[in-house]
Amino acid sequence: MYPDARNSPSKGKAKQADAQNWHSHWWDFHPLADNLQRPVAWSNASTIFTAHPSQPLILGRSFSSSKQFLIVSPDQILNNPAAYEPPNVITVSSNDHWLFAYFPGRDCDGVGCLWQRGYTIDKWNIRDYWACERGAGIVNAVFVSAQREWVTCPDGSTTRLAQCGPLTPVSNPTLLTVTQAHQLNVYFLRTYASGVKSLTCPLVQACYIAENMSQVAHDPPRGPKTSRLCSAASFGFIFNDRTRLAESVFMVAMRSRRYPLSDTLRAASDNSHDLGLSLDNQLDERPPLLDWNSYQEEQMIELCEVKLRFDGLCMSVLTAPLSPIYYPAPCLTNFMFVSVPGSKPDTSTSPKASPMKDKQPQRGQLELPMTYLVASFLDFEEYASLPKSRIVAYSIVRVIPPNSKIPWAARLVGDRSLSPRILTVVAPGSLSVAMRKATVVVAMTNPGGALARGAAKPKEIPVGNLFALQLPDLSDDPDCDHPSILAPVNRTSSDCPLSIFTSPNKLLACAVSMLQTSVYILPRARITSGSKDTLHQLPLAQALTVALQSRRSTADISHILSLPSTPATMLHDTLFGTLTSYEVNARLGTANSFSMADVMGAAVEIYRARARWTQNEDEKERYLMLSRNALNVCSVSACSAAFENCKESEGYDLEPVWQLISLSTWVVAFLEDLMKECVFLADLADPTPNTSLNSNEVMPKQEPMDDNPFLRNWLTSPSQQVTNQSPHSVSLDTPILLHLVHPLFLSNLRAVVFHVSSFHQYLTSMTAKRENSQFARDTMLDLVNSSGLDLKVLEDILSSAIPEASAIPVEEVMASFAEGHPVPAQHEQLKKTIRSLTTSSAIDRPRLFIKSSDLVDGFANLSVSNHPVGDDPGMDVVTKGRLLTQKPGLLCLRCGGRSQVGGEVMVAGHSSPRWKIWERMWAARCICGGSWVNGNT
Repeated sequence: MYPDARNSPSKGKAKQADAQNWHSHWWDFHPLADNLQRPVAWSNASTIFTAHPSQPLILGRSFSSSKQFLIVSPDQILNNPAAYEPPNVITVSSNDHWLFAYFPGRDCDGVGCLWQRGYTIDKWNIRDYWACERGAGIVNAVFVSAQREWVTCPDGSTTRLAQCGPLTPVSNPTLLTVTQAHQLNVYFLRTYASGVKSLTCPLVQACYIAENMSQVAHDPPRGPKTSRLCSAASFGFIFNDRTRLAESVFMVAMRSRRYPLSDTLRAASDNSHDLGLSLDNQLDERPPLLDWNSYQEEQMIELCEVKLRFDGLCMSVLTAPLSPIYYPAPCLTNFMFVSVPGSKPDTSTSPKASPMKDKQPQRGQLELPMTYLVASFLDFEEYASLPKSRIVAYSIVRVIPPNSKIPWAARLVGDRSLSPRILTVVAPGSLSVAMRKATVVVAMTNPGGALARGAAKPKEIPVGNLFALQLPDLSDDPDCDHPSILAPVNRTSSDCPLSIFTSPNKLLACAVSMLQTSVYILPRARITSGSKDTLHQLPLAQALTVALQSRRSTADISHILSLPSTPATMLHDTLFGTLTSYEVNARLGTANSFSMADVMGAAVEIYRARARWTQNEDEKERYLMLSRNALNVCSVSACSAAFENCKESEGYDLEPVWQLISLSTWVVAFLEDLMKECVFLADLADPTPNTSLNSNEVMPKQEPMDDNPFLRNWLTSPSQQVTNQSPHSVSLDTPILLHLVHPLFLSNLRAVVFHVSSFHQYLTSMTAKRENSQFARDTMLDLVNSSGLDLKVLEDILSSAIPEASAIPVEEVMASFAEGHPVPAQHEQLKKTIRSLTTSSAIDRPRLFIKSSDLVDGFANLSVSNHPVGDDPGMDVVTKGRLLTQKPGLLCLRCGGRSQVGGEVMVAGHSSPRWKIWERMWAARCICGGSWVNGNT
């Protein structure tokens, strides 16, 4: 009879211990050995693509918003979804224009599909799709990109790296795929052709194939009883060698498994009930019974050199297999290439004469590009304990023998055991070009840990960490932190990640497991804010600089800066460091450099993200005000460009007259808000400085109305004495005042005031010949006359303030940009400009503060200002017109504004080409630089 377990003291202690701790088991990590795939891709537009858990669908989500959408699958899949599995391969092009996925078939051929993106990031149209036979399914795919990566230099400037990968000048896109049959397929779409073309070349034997050659199907290699199928592959694009005219090549690494042949399986199943009594003499002709050892992974990584060429007429592919890499561990879980560019020649020390003439290796000190192959393994041994983790690194180097061939050699340069931790996934890390230091990011899970105690138990607990390992020795990067990996309390060890993909700027990573999709913060260098001269070297400042230079999304940077754990000073330091790089690029004349408007657009996203995560209501309102003013900066610049586009020799193009009136209405409303702030400061400011108070605060004059007992008691109330502020005190650090002291913003403001004033004068001087023209003329006249502003005088004052604003030190101007409001060094100039505005005829105060619409409901409803400019949900963020409810719209993921750009502008049966040119500038991106999504989602 079995003993009663309830009376066992050791059993009770074990349960109590288990309740306080969590433990991992070997079966938690066996999905890694089974090569279960949950693909994930993170596009440069910050869209995360994942596979549906059970259906042949692709899910898209815009990070870090809540916008989710589905990618439409081909009709062949939609008509019979049960015949296809979820996609096992998802890849997106670097320019975010193309998407590819492969859907394996269930007892049928698989389907590969190519999508092309529309103007919005959630609109993907099927460009083409094709079938892939069984046994030739796609295991990996990548788009070839001709774009060269931007990197930052120690002095803050930006430069491009060498070309990495083949050039395909006449095809867009060019897609490379590796199949189970160890074949490389090249799919490409010629710019002048309608259909997708393809080239197929084996990777396990030397081959040459071109467009004009007839292709022969290559059967997959087979042994006597088993078939080798490629189960995983990795592409390695190598930086071009600057020291010689070398061909552009790339590498393909593959791992394979052996499976029984179909005829062997059929023979084994037909004789499964045979008792061994032969009825004839054909016993010796039967194939042997199935050997279950044929289900095994080959313990080697096959390598192949590939050259993709274009001779001006045709594309060709040349493959050359290399010696495989044998490894002793039984289970390979991850392998990938990491490329490091070579060093650039120093122009200050470059030789004046040709090295060939001097017969000296003048460039011998230059370091050549390096390529590493990193692989990780798990050893389950007898399946009685946790698997042992190991990671190795091989350097792939050129070897030039006397026969002039260019083979490659793989050399072991790093080998590290990670036990007792378990490595799950590997991703490429950051690359320091100046130090030529490359890293890989690994996710390592702890074998166990303690559960949180107490009444307030967290929903998630740390179960591991992300580490940055240096190449080639795979040691921990001492300069980087180790972010924690969090998991739900009820799934601490049963849901390890199967796939991982880094964000566009390599600050975050999206990991997908069997049950969930998580976003992790990648290891970052432990660098705190230093002097202003070194802020451009901060990791976030460098990331923002490269993102703006590369036209990539900055959503992952904004997410980092919005976290409560990020100090508020980091926002200023990041923007200031980016502006430093901008100034350096402008001084050096760097081509294709980003603009100040691009930086301000990123500031819109950063401030809105910070406000979203801030719990303090005052801080939230402050960041929303900064975001609103940053968007106004972008709007002023866009409005000025629109008027400039529609300007003619004698006036303005009147075909889009109502569109220009909409822009003028917004500009006048913005000027009214700005002038009201100036009037408050001028009326309440004491011209004599009060050194006993904060120089940033302006205190009110003593007015006769202050003798009122109610006002006097309220002014001297304890709450007012505690805050040491007057209810009428106005700060010189109000964000909208930055338009009056920053040289660039002031110049843009003067330009748009000039255009609105000139447009008003042009309409006034014209004789209305039609009813529509009369309405437009009267509308513009009423707009300017009721504003209380003399635009001509206002323009003259702003013009005179530009030289003085430009005389302020550049460092202080950059500081005001980074802070989002005027800094103390600009206060005197700001007071002078305000005094000039308020003492001139530019402002008619009664008309500025009292509108005819306010008088309809009486003085009880009078307010100092209406809703802030730009907060009207019914206004088009681009054209500043009213949104039509019956017309589909767009939503900006950065600023949250809505628009209906892209429609036809018709006036009296004629379209306006000038306006359409300006409007099409914002068809792909908002005026703040944000991406569009369908506004109806």
